[in-house]
Amino acid sequence: MKKQILALLLALLMTAPAFVSCSDSGTNEETAADNASAPTASEEIAPEEIVDDTVDENGYLKDELPDELDFGGQVINLLYWSDVENQEFSAEEFTGEIVNDAIYQRNINVEDDLNVKYNWIGTPGNGGNIDAYVAKVRESHTAGDNAYDIYASYSRTIMASVINGFTTNLEDAPYLDFDKPWWPDNLLKESTINNHLYLVSGDISTNVLHMMYCMYYNKQLLEDYQLAEPTDLVFENKWTLDTLVTMGSGVYVDLNGNSKKDTADQFGFTITNFHNDAFYTGSDLKLVEHDAEKILIVSPDFFGEKAISVIEKLGPWETSNDVYQASDYETPFTEGRSLFTINRAHYASKALRDSELSYGIVPVPKYDENQENYRTVMGNPVTLYSISVSTPYKDICAAVLECMASNGYRLTTPAIFENNMKKKYSVDDINTQMYDIVRESVSFELGRFMNKYLSNITDIFFAAVETNDPKWGSTAARYNKPLAKQMEKVVESLLENEENLG
Repeated sequence: MKKQILALLLALLMTAPAFVSCSDSGTNEETAADNASAPTASEEIAPEEIVDDTVDENGYLKDELPDELDFGGQVINLLYWSDVENQEFSAEEFTGEIVNDAIYQRNINVEDDLNVKYNWIGTPGNGGNIDAYVAKVRESHTAGDNAYDIYASYSRTIMASVINGFTTNLEDAPYLDFDKPWWPDNLLKESTINNHLYLVSGDISTNVLHMMYCMYYNKQLLEDYQLAEPTDLVFENKWTLDTLVTMGSGVYVDLNGNSKKDTADQFGFTITNFHNDAFYTGSDLKLVEHDAEKILIVSPDFFGEKAISVIEKLGPWETSNDVYQASDYETPFTEGRSLFTINRAHYASKALRDSELSYGIVPVPKYDENQENYRTVMGNPVTLYSISVSTPYKDICAAVLECMASNGYRLTTPAIFENNMKKKYSVDDINTQMYDIVRESVSFELGRFMNKYLSNITDIFFAAVETNDPKWGSTAARYNKPLAKQMEKVVESLLENEENLG
């Protein structure tokens, strides 16, 4: 579009009025009269300015919701998880804090553009409150009181609501335009179930950005050990699991001299056990796959040779002195005593915000150089949105979600990503490029969201890495039949829900 506009402007400039000599035709008087009526150079009319009304004043794409949409002040009851880690939902007023103010403006825009009114209803819904949140949804559903129109909660909490039949299909909902950039490319590919989509996320959730997994590295230690720059390895397609393990080995130093590995020592890498999920997904391994007949199946990846190889690469390393694997894993890196660590993106805006540490950021490594793209897992405390199956305002709710997402794309995402993560908290432009790579590869894998219903499948894998399980093939095989039966029950519930939707 921008190239077309530029070409048109150039064409208009090149076809400005030409003045032709009239000495060979007509009298001097006629020539003088013609010249008198022709505009001088200073009087030439400038070509009409062409305005691209598909973007806002900052160049961000606008949504295509009809301008005439007016829902008459309808109140939309939104049940959100009050124990969310980072601000996402309501904001009381402008405070001068950039993210708060972006959320506040987003909400005002949605209410004004659609003539609706938010009613924010908070209730705990994190990993420890999944059942309590779902019970609250079930109570309303059973009573038929239509107390909630939109659900927004912790990823696994929303998935539990989907499996229990409390959400409706968004695939054919009006106003939702999944071709727009505020809905991630992987959303439909990974989260659709039998051509039904029950949950969405993306720019509508501030926590998508906060919860993206990244690798952090200490630039001073990198220089001290004369190691290759990880960002260069990313651009050269050499940032792999083997490279990480090699670079992070031989770095351990018993700084306090107590002959015991503890948080005061120097390490090649620090991690807490559940972050190993990021290496599974980062290696382009899946937990759940789509299947034409069974709708969803547990992926063969989980039992395959590649998963065994990942454990064989990581297990011996993570159980060596070079790796500090503990709940206080952040401390050594934050205090400058670890070459690498793995964490969510909000680590940079929290623990490292006021740190003097010179650090860099790269995506979670690929399995090997043959892997086409990086694949970024999101931490479980990311918000997913659904529309209640009971609401009489499905179309209005769909418009609200689209408007929230598009405003998030123009307001909250730039506030968090551009001004905080990429500028305020990044020390150079290379970090900015790394964040872009991480963001472009975010994954919405259903298997992670369904963990509760699949024998805590992610825990099985990271426990194997944590303990350096030498027999993952046989360990995984023990779960083959139980996982298959559990998935059959999940699919049965989903198909029953589809029948109820009609």
